[in-house]
Amino acid sequence: MFDELDKYILGFTLEDLATDYWYDEGVDIAEKMLYKFADNDWKILLEIVSERTIEWQRCLAYCMHNGHDLNQLRVLLRLADTDDIELFEIVVDSLRGFTDQESLSLIQNNPQIISKVKELLPKSGDAVKKIFEEFLKQQVNISKP
Repeated sequence: MFDELDKYILGFTLEDLATDYWYDEGVDIAEKMLYKFADNDWKILLEIVSERTIEWQRCLAYCMHNGHDLNQLRVLLRLADTDDIELFEIVVDSLRGFTDQESLSLIQNNPQIISKVKELLPKSGDAVKKIFEEFLKQQVNISKP
């Protein structure tokens, strides 16, 4: 299943004209592929995700918001280690869907994400500011007893 997803996303990164279709329908198809992933598919994805293009990584991060899937969370945490601001924004937006105690704890074990959000917040546009503020609010709420 990994190979199928890999080729599917790659097709969208090669054609600028496919962007609208990706956001209209492609992301839903990719999400369904992720639901079919076996443990080995997740292992392969974690191994290669850093080797894919930024455009490929953006597409992947955009469709990973199943807040109950720790495999998706692990991939997003890996993708958060990027210098690409747009990818980082997409990752943080997706991370907001991970609200259970275990997920929030895993996110907090990566303090560089929170630091980077705080660094980028003042420079961000209104929509991204709201995403970052909500993300930070989630992180603060978990710290309260």
